[in-house]
Amino acid sequence: MSTEPSTGPTTEPSTEPSTGRELHLNLHMVGGAMGVHPAAWREPGSDPYGFARVETWVAAAQLAERGLMDAVFLSDTPGIFGEIDTSPHGAYYHEPTLILTAIAGATSRIGLIATASTTSNEPYNIARRFKSLDVLSGGRAGWNAVTTYIPQVVANFGGSGLAPRTDRYARAEEFVDIVKALWHSWEPEALVADVHTGRFTDPGRLRPISHRGEHFSVRGPLPLPPSAQGHPLVVQAGASEPGRELAGRTADVVFSGAKTPDVAHAYAADVRARAERHGRDPRSVKILPGLMTTVADSRREALNRLRRLDELAGHAPWRGAHIEAIGTPEQVADVAEEWFVSGAADGFTLMPDVFADGLAAFVELVVPILQKRGVYRSSYRGSTLREHYGLPHPYPAPAPAAV
Repeated sequence: MSTEPSTGPTTEPSTEPSTGRELHLNLHMVGGAMGVHPAAWREPGSDPYGFARVETWVAAAQLAERGLMDAVFLSDTPGIFGEIDTSPHGAYYHEPTLILTAIAGATSRIGLIATASTTSNEPYNIARRFKSLDVLSGGRAGWNAVTTYIPQVVANFGGSGLAPRTDRYARAEEFVDIVKALWHSWEPEALVADVHTGRFTDPGRLRPISHRGEHFSVRGPLPLPPSAQGHPLVVQAGASEPGRELAGRTADVVFSGAKTPDVAHAYAADVRARAERHGRDPRSVKILPGLMTTVADSRREALNRLRRLDELAGHAPWRGAHIEAIGTPEQVADVAEEWFVSGAADGFTLMPDVFADGLAAFVELVVPILQKRGVYRSSYRGSTLREHYGLPHPYPAPAPAAV
């Protein structure tokens, strides 16, 4: 689809969207940054080897940043899972924070979210890895905490079998608590870096966490100070009972698998009620269901595009998986706006069918429509991921001294 008629997203300074809320978008860089459809790699304009070129990932992230998106998101499966004979979706997973570090150096605003499992990692390593990304990127990192449910992956890390879900989430609860404690193990004033006095660090403002629990023993502290946003955001995708509880207690952003507004409303209400029971502001939890997009000059052309992709894949693999927005830029915008304005979603985890032209079509044609309708930003509100989501800084500014 041609994107020439549009000048792209507006970037002038603006006030808040007219709704009083701001629609959020994360770009899910699925399929090796080639697209959510398993046949995306076969489309004209796609590079079948693109997953192996850092330029592919960087270019997609730069385009998403041009579209003023909150973040790029990389899922992760540290092993081969699913069908790989006809699609790159079941394998070809890089260690995601390596990709995000390259993206951080080529962008300035867009957030950087990656998945890391609480089942096949240790809390200290994950806390250090994501804090490093956060500091180096100027406060743009987020950690998607998941429990591993794939037996083949567990076998790659010395596991003898997949633990029951309740056990995996018990480990995850402790894991997330340790990571957040490690992120808080430096007080903001610990880094002095005073060239005149020669004092670089105030060791008295570093705190070992000295954690001893059922699953882990971790001393701490981390060897890194707070970032521009304090510490990374926590992202979750809890669907099960223990997953929703973990999301309500710890997550800033939740990826939802809801496919209908009724299910989405019920899910959001449940997660936010759990957040409130844990003493959190329920409005601070942003819920982003998946949105798969196919943009064309007409609904018929969009359906024909999907039909061709399905034929290339040999089947229709994605029906019912997530919300679908198929049609003209206005029709795709209609779907996003309806879900957002009704309160069924705070935004979306965006998954274009084919990145080669589908991502550009969304940025150049759909985003301006959402801006004109007053539901999407026309400029970034700040430079950190926390600011994009309108979340408070975890280290509030000290109260002014009494006069």
